[in-house]
Amino acid sequence: MAQLLRNMYYDHPAYVVHQAQNFANKAAGASQTYDKFVAFTALQIYSVGVTCVTAGTSSYTGWNGTATVTTTGTGDQFSLYRVSGTTTYTYGPFVSDATAGQFRQVQLSGTGTGSSTATGGIAVNAGDYMYVARGTDATSVLYPVVEWAVTPNANVSA
Repeated sequence: MAQLLRNMYYDHPAYVVHQAQNFANKAAGASQTYDKFVAFTALQIYSVGVTCVTAGTSSYTGWNGTATVTTTGTGDQFSLYRVSGTTTYTYGPFVSDATAGQFRQVQLSGTGTGSSTATGGIAVNAGDYMYVARGTDATSVLYPVVEWAVTPNANVSA
């Protein structure tokens, strides 16, 4: 049986409503890698964020979504990875300077760099997969989320 696909007008809610992909929890430990998210069609990834459950004890300098900051014994790093075919793209590392219970969000520009005014996100092909990895802090616990939307005119199942 043939697969039924369709696409809609560019302003259809399927294309303009942003979705969130949350990743399974990971315990404290350096360099944790979260589960993978596979793009089922062409997507735009608009941001990556983390909720801090347990603040880290390391110090880092980097972009936190609004400015370049230096954490002082409270942070961890996180990066978004996209694998397309045999090529891996890295977005980050970004810095989480959030204390327990706080959220850090980094908007992504078309080039994949973080910015407080980024628009357009990064383009992802159907079949690409993404995952988030934490930095080297051994005590930090972060819950990551990726904000995405279907690319206008991309095929979706009918």
